[in-house]
Amino acid sequence: MNRLVTLGACMMALLLSACHTHEDSATMKEARAVNEETTLVARSFEQRSDMVREDLVTRMAMEETPEEVKEKMAAVLSQLDELEAQYQAWMSDQVLLPGATCNHDHADGEHHHHHASLDDLSDEDHLELQKAIRAELDKLVATLNGLHL
Repeated sequence: MNRLVTLGACMMALLLSACHTHEDSATMKEARAVNEETTLVARSFEQRSDMVREDLVTRMAMEETPEEVKEKMAAVLSQLDELEAQYQAWMSDQVLLPGATCNHDHADGEHHHHHASLDDLSDEDHLELQKAIRAELDKLVATLNGLHL
């Protein structure tokens, strides 16, 4: 039994070392931090978008909601549809940092993306790319926050 545990531990160490063989530079650490923050903001965007959609659909279904208000809500819902399409396009263009793997669920089938890996870029280029990705997401978040009747 101890041999199996030791063998398993050695295999795990080998696998981990094969994925990432050196310590990241300060620039790459910053790129990874930007990427992690972007992932959190993206999840928040999805949750907020779902809440806005649910609220609009619920309020539009209420009989006491005046028709002119329902029409405005339908227009906002259409804007939300377009914004979510832009978000899905943004998601499909994501790239992985060296040594990274896809870290979100594809089980729902809502989006598919290719996750290009650009391992040959310099650490500075990876950081700039992560900042640009984040800037695009920030624009989508601002648009979502600006939706109103």
